[in-house]
Amino acid sequence: MTTENFNISAILQKLPVFAGLSANEYAHIQKICQPARVADGETLFVEGDSSPCMYVLLSGDIQLRTHTHGPIHTLTPGELFGEIGLISQQNRTATAIARAASVLLQIDGDVFQDLLAREPRISFYIMRNITLNLANHIARMNKGDILDFIPTGNH
Repeated sequence: MTTENFNISAILQKLPVFAGLSANEYAHIQKICQPARVADGETLFVEGDSSPCMYVLLSGDIQLRTHTHGPIHTLTPGELFGEIGLISQQNRTATAIARAASVLLQIDGDVFQDLLAREPRISFYIMRNITLNLANHIARMNKGDILDFIPTGNH
């Protein structure tokens, strides 16, 4: 399975979690990405599952849903998901179901952690970006923008 029809480097550079990395560092990230395909209607993972990897949607549609709230977000190409569980070691907080045949990049958690251990600058920027995102969520919560906290695909 290939991803040759996609500009992987450009897609990774648009993801906020990787903001600030150099071209060489994006190349390190790209090297650990594995292509994956899911068929329309196929379940990628289930709420409560372990979180051994994260994904970038290249094409198609993935719906995130929870037992409590039902559908919470439909991912579109260019979105990253599954990263929070990967970093926090928590189980999946939602179920991901393909709503169309989809092509993904899969980043294995162990390989990702090895990269972060070998490349402290990459680790710094990713952790900084996650922290900034969390701080922005907390600030909006403190202002009462509670509707902004319905999950948006960063699972």
